Amino acid sequence: MPVGRLNWVDTAKGVCIILVVALFTTQGYGALGSQGGWMNTVVNWAHPFLMPAFFFLSALFLNRTVFGPPKHYMDRKILHFVYFYVVWLVLQDVILNSALLFSAPRMFLAELVAALIEPRDSLLLVYMLTVFHAVTWLFRRVPARKVITVAAILQIAFATGWVETGSIVLNEFCRWYVFFLSGFMGAPIVFEMAERVAGHAAQTWRVLLGWMIANAAFVGLHVAGLPLISLALGFAGVGAIIGFGLMLSRVKWLSMIGYAGRHCLIIYLTCAIPVTLMQYGLVSTGNIEGAGINALVTALVAIALSLGFHRLVSRTHLNVLYRRPMRLRLKSARLGRSSGLLPPPPSAA
Repeated sequence: MPVGRLNWVDTAKGVCIILVVALFTTQGYGALGSQGGWMNTVVNWAHPFLMPAFFFLSALFLNRTVFGPPKHYMDRKILHFVYFYVVWLVLQDVILNSALLFSAPRMFLAELVAALIEPRDSLLLVYMLTVFHAVTWLFRRVPARKVITVAAILQIAFATGWVETGSIVLNEFCRWYVFFLSGFMGAPIVFEMAERVAGHAAQTWRVLLGWMIANAAFVGLHVAGLPLISLALGFAGVGAIIGFGLMLSRVKWLSMIGYAGRHCLIIYLTCAIPVTLMQYGLVSTGNIEGAGINALVTALVAIALSLGFHRLVSRTHLNVLYRRPMRLRLKSARLGRSSGLLPPPPSAA
């Protein structure tokens, strides 16, 4: 397991979070009655691999903590996400649903409580990361082949339509857990392969180009969501995103992608508010021409605003939005690193 941070991992995460925000933005315009334009094509192309890559990358370094002290893991990997889910759920509702808060406070509170069971779309990834970390810890001693086989069967069953629980959490678990689990179990192989690929840039770019065309073909033929195909495209996309991370991390002027990757959860938590406000503002003016460019600009501006807001409040009392207070940590874990959304600094070799 590598010590410290890896630029290519941050860059791969950056690619993912940019596409996630673009997806959220494009879907938001669609919900408001505006067509997403060419951005619909982009997000449809990214759909087979985006969530698999996000969850896979999120579990790459899980081996560092999952076999450690249970209370430490509970604090760092479960209560950590629970805290930020609750804080940002309340904040988003107060800002974006203020009319209901003042007109029907009981209904507002009821919807807030309901979101603790069935997560909001804008915070779904944080909720599922909590679930994935908890389930992985529970089954950490079970033979890997058994767990990964069951997870793959659940994904295939979901793709066939055999699994439809009526619960967002259970459905999303069946759909994506195999990729999170694969990131955890396959991390040593990934790091070894990354070292081998790093020295073959020309061949890597050719493979990535072929993958882009093949992925587009499956999407265009409307078969990307079929059983086994969706599983294969998910893992192929994971490999491609890792390849892009390796290649793009070498380009200095693209270093902002790596910066976004290091702050991916900060961006994810924050972006829903500026995205929603900008979308409502634009739609209210009736200026929804050029939906594709509107969606792209909204996504990029929301990412910039999210990073800027975090930087602005990081030295104020509002930093509790991004850093869990020590008093809300488990007593046995308080001597460890502070529970914030920023990654730890690189360790000494």
